[in-house]
Amino acid sequence: MKNLLIITQKVDKNDDHRGFFIDWLKEFAKNFDKVSVITVAEGLYTLPENIQIYSLGKERRTPKIIQALRFYWYLMRLVPGSDGIFAHASAIFVIASWPFAFIYRKKIILWYLHRSVNLKLKLAEKLCYKIATSTKESLNIKSKKITEIGHGIDTEKFKTQRNWDKALSEDLRILSVGRISKIKDYETLIKAAKILKDRGLNFKLKIIGRPVMDCDFEYFEQLKEMVSSLALKDFVEFTGFIPYSRIADYYKESDIFINLAPIGGIDKAVLEAMASGSLVLVSNAAFRNYFDGYSDKLSFDYQGPGSLAEKIISLSRLPPEEKKGISDFLARSVSQNHNLESLIKKLVDLF
Repeated sequence: MKNLLIITQKVDKNDDHRGFFIDWLKEFAKNFDKVSVITVAEGLYTLPENIQIYSLGKERRTPKIIQALRFYWYLMRLVPGSDGIFAHASAIFVIASWPFAFIYRKKIILWYLHRSVNLKLKLAEKLCYKIATSTKESLNIKSKKITEIGHGIDTEKFKTQRNWDKALSEDLRILSVGRISKIKDYETLIKAAKILKDRGLNFKLKIIGRPVMDCDFEYFEQLKEMVSSLALKDFVEFTGFIPYSRIADYYKESDIFINLAPIGGIDKAVLEAMASGSLVLVSNAAFRNYFDGYSDKLSFDYQGPGSLAEKIISLSRLPPEEKKGISDFLARSVSQNHNLESLIKKLVDLF
């Protein structure tokens, strides 16, 4: 009997940051007889019968000392009967579970994407069997344990039948998704929107996301003031929080998706947009590996509002058949390089 133990932060289909992990769990369930999941918090979910969720109780505001005791109680119960441990997106899960993994000779595989390197990650690298990540650009740590396996997109969730025969008089639907944070460079997007307005382009821009850190809230106020001062309230909408269970509908309704992050790891939101067949524009050169001959059309200068505006106008004016060709290619690119079924099979093989 094949049993897997997973440790994660949250199991909740509506969480805008971790809701995608529900799809991962369902795919894991197809490859193991039993999947046990220790999660810091839980929300809403519907999962196969062979998945058992063990929450530490953060969603009920359980004291941290009780959460810690509960965590080690679950490890004592679940590690001996497992065939391995999958630590999702947190180095501390590796460190905390390693004594049990060592005693019972179980492999720990860490899934990690963050570009920052701290002491916890360095220690986890020594203790785990492998570090799985989407692409090499997603990590700054050097290790022979790192293996690239793609990003794990449920392409069926985002698949869309699109009609590109829209008249130029119709509003161009532009979308950007991500936390309201300085690194997302939304001010460049707003400046580009002003250029589009001045050029007479008919468009609606939706920005989906919310601030989390204190500095994010201050940045959000600056963005709203910028929209107001540039007279863009009729063109730019801050949509706010959207549950992950509903986010696919927004991708499917968009014509162009924009991501303004600097060079580095592959942003999952861009891949989800590509899977929906939306045209995409990015400033992160790491995506060129997935754009093939369309790289110049789909890339703009980082922090370059003029460059971004010109690329938006160029895409909007392409013939419908060319838009369809790019759209179909992007969807295939995600399916070939980042589909969820392939990612889970690669993880299973590692165990």
